[in-house]
Amino acid sequence: MKNIFLSALLITLLGTVTQASEKNDITRFYPKAESIAYYPKIEKSLKIICQKKIDNLWVSFIGYNGRNEIVIAAVTNDMIQNPNKEIYRILDFDEGSPMLGKVTTWGYVFDRNKDGKIDYLALVDGAAPFLDNRVPESYPARGQKLNRNDLELYINKCKIIFNHWADDNYDDKIDAVVHVDIDPLRDWVRRKIFARCTKFNNRFNDVFAFKNKISGEHEKIDYTSVKVPYRPLGSISGWITKDVLQRQTDILYMINRAVKECNAGKTLVGG
Repeated sequence: MKNIFLSALLITLLGTVTQASEKNDITRFYPKAESIAYYPKIEKSLKIICQKKIDNLWVSFIGYNGRNEIVIAAVTNDMIQNPNKEIYRILDFDEGSPMLGKVTTWGYVFDRNKDGKIDYLALVDGAAPFLDNRVPESYPARGQKLNRNDLELYINKCKIIFNHWADDNYDDKIDAVVHVDIDPLRDWVRRKIFARCTKFNNRFNDVFAFKNKISGEHEKIDYTSVKVPYRPLGSISGWITKDVLQRQTDILYMINRAVKECNAGKTLVGG
């Protein structure tokens, strides 16, 4: 009877953990993280909550004035002095060229399961305009001259690019990503690539592309279990691989080391 009770309890606990994990997996949490990234609370000024030097780099945790909640993490060579001047949450422009600010190695961070560790990163990856059905097919290709109307459209559609990286089974390793895919004719974001390893073994088995909502219409793409193709900003081709996931895992590990040293686990944004 005791063994039966323990088995039932274990099944219940595992079911609870599985449901909690599924509730906040990348497909369900991405819309929230995307909204926070693309619609920042720019009316709220930023403040530094904690800065720690990890190896040779500074990890800075940043939140809003008046609150002790970590919203942003940045990794830099030097300490950040003024996050409001050094981090641009929305783009500025210099003669039509997007400006990201002094610090470009930052992103929004989340602790979805509230265990005191970051498990989701929305990291800056440059800036580009985003294609939609209101952009005419006649818009100039890469390298062609833009007229005034073209330039205005470029500026109106331009946003900071965020790629999303998730540790969906909370083992401190990145196993899922939503990554931008650049149009082959222009330096515009045409869609996003979703790729994850649902068996958490670094082998991709759930992959698709989407243009609007992650829960909306999906596009099939050719991929293998170890390589998912995409077109990065400023390059002809790229691949999401085990090594790419490992680099993001290394970033996650560094940031979580700083969380521990700052004793900041209770101040992370939850799911």
